[in-house]
Amino acid sequence: MTRHARSATIVGIHQTQQARTLPGRTSQDLVIEAVKGAIADAGLQPRDVDGAAIDWPGPGGAPRDAENWAMYLKQPLSWCVSHHLLTAGVRGVLEAAAAVEAGLCDVAVVGSGRAGPFSSDGAAPGANMSMEFAEPFGSSVMAQFALVATRHMHEFGTTPEQLAHVAATIRNHGHVNPDAVMFGAGPYTAADVLASPLIATPLHRLDCCLMNEGGAAIVLTTAERARDLKAHPVSILGGGMEFFQGNYANPPLYRQLRTLGRAAAARALGRAGMTASDVDVFSLYDPVGFEVLRQFEMLGLCAEGEGGAFCAGERLTLQGSCPTNLDGGMLAGSWTGTAQLTLKVIEAVRQLRRVNGARQVPDAELALASNAGSGAQHIELVLLGRG
Repeated sequence: MTRHARSATIVGIHQTQQARTLPGRTSQDLVIEAVKGAIADAGLQPRDVDGAAIDWPGPGGAPRDAENWAMYLKQPLSWCVSHHLLTAGVRGVLEAAAAVEAGLCDVAVVGSGRAGPFSSDGAAPGANMSMEFAEPFGSSVMAQFALVATRHMHEFGTTPEQLAHVAATIRNHGHVNPDAVMFGAGPYTAADVLASPLIATPLHRLDCCLMNEGGAAIVLTTAERARDLKAHPVSILGGGMEFFQGNYANPPLYRQLRTLGRAAAARALGRAGMTASDVDVFSLYDPVGFEVLRQFEMLGLCAEGEGGAFCAGERLTLQGSCPTNLDGGMLAGSWTGTAQLTLKVIEAVRQLRRVNGARQVPDAELALASNAGSGAQHIELVLLGRG
């Protein structure tokens, strides 16, 4: 892929502390910490930012427009996005990258964060989203992912043990990562996962991701400017998105979603002239272990229905052929509302910077990050390269 002077490049990353609760923190100050931290990581000053896609929560957590960042800086912005789903993760990064490459801004920051419980008991059926036509019937987020997993098991013979192996592997990655919320909580076996309480058949508690508080942010600029900054640049080589319907609006049907993400992956990889087999490290959306094996099928690394067998053994570990979610992902790392979308990209950037110590993939050149998945009925992917 030919790079040019305005090619979008990631130059700054920052994640705040991630925890089940962060006493004394507010969503607003977590976002400010994340954004300022990413700017500092890039070797820039806040006044250098002229593009913002920031979820800027006001008092009580009510969303405020990204334009407030301009007021904070006391200078105008050239480009901004305010919708909360465009201020985080792959979608936010691709929006900001497009703005940078189109010349709408020169330095863009993408960031969000959250403090405060999702509900009084910490168990949010709809992940704090409006689900008035689903929740009364027990159609929680995990139940919707369970529907897709159950159909996959029925059609292809995928087993609970195979799902549990994926979850245990990723949780064990978090067990040895000091930045993961579940650092030191393991190690886990598939049997441990299967012995944990059922949440929504076939998913057990340890099959499902965490809910935490925290923030994250990313700074992008042009390839030309990136050459003069201190952080090792990470190039955005390609991206793709695919949507079937709004989040959790209706129960997901496997027959409608069985290829969800395939076109998006082809677009993301094709733009760079790569295939999934060229990728050195994966940072895949893991609300449940099942979604990881489904995404490997979607990427074409194995045939439909073979994801369980594909993920067996050590394949997803640092020593395996498809190192995946080595930070612990959302299963052992963090899920924070929207900031976890950004954490997927941040882990991919860290791997390409080669700064992860004992969990570093040697000589990593290409990383693929994904957000959402079959239960959410949409997916976004970004392919990153070591600059």
